[in-house]
Amino acid sequence: MTLALRLGRTVNELRNSLSASELKMWIAYDRLSPIGDWRGDVQAAQISTAIINTQGGKATIDEMLLKWGKAEEEEEISGFEEWMGAL
Repeated sequence: MTLALRLGRTVNELRNSLSASELKMWIAYDRLSPIGDWRGDVQAAQISTAIINTQGGKATIDEMLLKWGKAEEEEEISGFEEWMGAL
């Protein structure tokens, strides 16, 4: 689906026009340079982490990274959340 979205084609169009060897090349390329929206989420998390840390906070990329499709679990308030709450 991600490749179809990125190429502006339907999955059916890709099935009918993409050879197995070309699909293997896309898979290898995706490992080197992700073609999905996940890469943008990681980049946004890196920037958010850098900004928060330069302002005296303590954040990790994992804390800033969006967690799509995962059910929210009740967790203890992290140091970062406490710091943000104090602002």
